[in-house]
Amino acid sequence: MAKLLDANTVIRYLTADDEKKAKRVEKFLRQTTEKLILTDVTVAEVVWVLESHYEVPKSDIVAKLQLFLTLETVHAAKPLLSDALTFYWSYNIDYIDAYIAAYAIHHDVDTIVSYDHASISREEP
Repeated sequence: MAKLLDANTVIRYLTADDEKKAKRVEKFLRQTTEKLILTDVTVAEVVWVLESHYEVPKSDIVAKLQLFLTLETVHAAKPLLSDALTFYWSYNIDYIDAYIAAYAIHHDVDTIVSYDHASISREEP
């Protein structure tokens, strides 16, 4: 059986802003033997909330999520998400742009159709 992780659960765990809930999530993560699915969209939401609402620095967001991705029970597109987080930090770009660049690399896409002027191989429509 598998369970899907929602952003609010991950955020409680990473921020411990509600200590009681954070401890419950931590206990759950330690004790579960079930497959916990973390979607790419959930990671994007977590990044957005940590950045915009909690004003967590990019370096901390990346460190916390990279560590979270190492949890054995968490199942996700780990290499893709890890690269997206690395690009997000290394190139100081929005997470979604970093994710798109990582996705392109992982799926052998050579051009991104975009109006963004970031340092990417792109073409305008």
